Amino acid sequence: MKWRIRVEQEPEYEKTRKETHNQNKVKKLFTRIRLPVQSFFNASWKGASYGATLITMLLIFAIGFDFHTGLGKLVDVVLFFLIAIIGTWVAVKIGEWLIKRVKKLPTLFIASLAISLTITIYTLDQFRSLENILPLAYLLVAIGVITGALFGYPLTLGLKKPLSIIMLLLGVFVTGIFCYWLFTPGTLDERLANTVEPFSPVSQNPSEYGSHEVNTFTYGSGTDKQRDEFGNEVDLQTRSVNASSMIGEWSKEREWFWGFKDANVPLNGRVFMPEGEGPFPLVLIVHGNHKMEDFSDQGYNYLGELLASRGFLTVSVDENFFNSSWSGGVSGDINGRAWLLLKHIEEIESLSTQQDTQFFNKVDMDHIALIGHSRGGQAAILATKFNELDRYPNNANMRFDFNYKIETVIALAPTDYQTLSDRKIEVDDVNYLLLGGSYDSDLSEFEGDRQYNGIELTGSENAMKSSLYIDGANHGQFNTAWGENDTYFPFTLLLNKQPLLEGDEQRQISSTYVSGFLEATLHEDESYQPMFEDYRYALEWLPKATYISQYEDPSYHIFSDFEEDVNVLTATSPYIEITANSFIQWYEGELEFRRDKERGTHGVFLKWDQSYSKNASYSLDLTKPLQDPYNFTPNSGLTFTAANVSEAEDQQPVDFKVTVSSANGESSSVMLSDIMPMHGALPIQHTKTKFFEERRYGEPTEPVLQTFNIPMQLFKKENSFVKLDEIDSITFEFNASPKGKIFLDQIGVNQPN
Repeated sequence: MKWRIRVEQEPEYEKTRKETHNQNKVKKLFTRIRLPVQSFFNASWKGASYGATLITMLLIFAIGFDFHTGLGKLVDVVLFFLIAIIGTWVAVKIGEWLIKRVKKLPTLFIASLAISLTITIYTLDQFRSLENILPLAYLLVAIGVITGALFGYPLTLGLKKPLSIIMLLLGVFVTGIFCYWLFTPGTLDERLANTVEPFSPVSQNPSEYGSHEVNTFTYGSGTDKQRDEFGNEVDLQTRSVNASSMIGEWSKEREWFWGFKDANVPLNGRVFMPEGEGPFPLVLIVHGNHKMEDFSDQGYNYLGELLASRGFLTVSVDENFFNSSWSGGVSGDINGRAWLLLKHIEEIESLSTQQDTQFFNKVDMDHIALIGHSRGGQAAILATKFNELDRYPNNANMRFDFNYKIETVIALAPTDYQTLSDRKIEVDDVNYLLLGGSYDSDLSEFEGDRQYNGIELTGSENAMKSSLYIDGANHGQFNTAWGENDTYFPFTLLLNKQPLLEGDEQRQISSTYVSGFLEATLHEDESYQPMFEDYRYALEWLPKATYISQYEDPSYHIFSDFEEDVNVLTATSPYIEITANSFIQWYEGELEFRRDKERGTHGVFLKWDQSYSKNASYSLDLTKPLQDPYNFTPNSGLTFTAANVSEAEDQQPVDFKVTVSSANGESSSVMLSDIMPMHGALPIQHTKTKFFEERRYGEPTEPVLQTFNIPMQLFKKENSFVKLDEIDSITFEFNASPKGKIFLDQIGVNQPN
């Protein structure tokens, strides 16, 4: 028997009714959501429009506070006030008129948003590249829209509704938070404390004033229309020179401001003369790029007075007319800056032979030093290169005839982008000192390190080179006129200035190192040399900070600099073979800056993790005893440079063991921490916003090389049976720190005299 099951079909009208009911429920829900949203938008769109416009006006007006037309501060402020108010509002109204033709939405809101965003992006793009400023532009306009909407709602509907009170309070709160964030100096980095014990100084504090009274005066054209000290009140009138072959176009606005063309550039200088019988070594200080209307040369008075009191005839050179301005910059300015330094030396040499001048018999032309800051730092090394050339490489029709005895170059946070005939600038056998800071928010990278690598010490002269990396130092505080702001207002409000050293502290460091280096190189006082080989000899004179230093002189003989080839099993010396074990990473490559720029030095990268594999080691095996000057003696030392390239969160100091073995089978080991600590990674945040930080400044840490010297006597003390003249292997053993990554370079021997 078959059973039939009857399935009842739902009537079609019932199905349609349910669908209609569900649709109506969705429509009602949408309407219930839409009406308050629409009500809120209708009440707040005007405020949001005005907020976006106002934030743009404030940005333009703020820039006017740090803008110089040469017409006076009041004129500058009034001019930018008018541009901010009238210009922005006219642009918004024009945008509103255009959008009305195509949109029926609240046109004022759309116009305000579009024009404010466009003007903000364009304005910020004048200071930084587009990819760096887009997030900041979006943030500023968004803040203007949000705060404007929060205030616009209660202003439109009144304060009777509870929601209006809430919106007003939220507006006040958001505005307060934004202003607090904007005007506070920033936040301190989370750093592990690294304690470094100072060594007892072996010389007198070079930052203390010497025995000479100081006589200050100026020399210049006598026609300077901007400053009386180089104009009608100048103490000693000097000639002008034709710089047109050294630089690019000289604008009409620049000519109007200064009153001269590039064909008659003045030689202006601020002189700090030691009183007493000369002659005195000559020291020239030159500033870098800054707003030309905000004069930079007086910012080194603290150095001029100190150095003159210690017997150095010091001149702060005026090159403000090469600096940037609202009217644009000068192309090729570094070439002009360098050449002009040499023309100052030429002028001073001439004046020193004239009995009626203050320079007569006061200048020791056999001992000359150049000090440069920022672009001036590159100009100083470039001037040293020009000094040894017969013709200008970029225009061989121009002859050079300088050949002065420039013995010393000191670079304070120098740039290093200039080339000659598309070649890196390299100089041999000059004393060189480099100072730079981790919080240089202008350069953002330790560019001077590449300049340091370009100084070759051949041994023909008794020269040395040294660098000091200062955690917490910025770009500007080496100059009292530049100060803590490494960029222009209002971008300075975004800088994280909380971790900075105080200005006086940073200048205490520069005073100590600049003066000490000149004492060692121009006054030939050898007691100051140890502080440049090991910064711990100077720590008692310096503020508390983290320091990393490099050093080299002709007694350093490197047998592995990793520049020879791509074979990781060979060294620079053909008598060395390399072996390595148990590393996560082992490769040779170039050490890069924070933003992947070339640094000009290669080495080996070694990464280990004891949870992965224990007893990582890197060995240099000598197949033949090294000959003089590469051989080891009881008075020599093992030298190498190394940088901690661990991740930013790995702030623990890295430690490892160095072992030497001799042909008789004996070995001896020394822990690196017993010689000098290798600091942990130093995370750096230049700005208050991390998304802007990454786009503008790159990686959160920057690898910086430290020179290590291990006296061979320590190995001998550890094991007296080790034969230093028969060393056949050098091994770096990484079992003291559980993990880490380092960059190793410049392995060799130090043979002190």
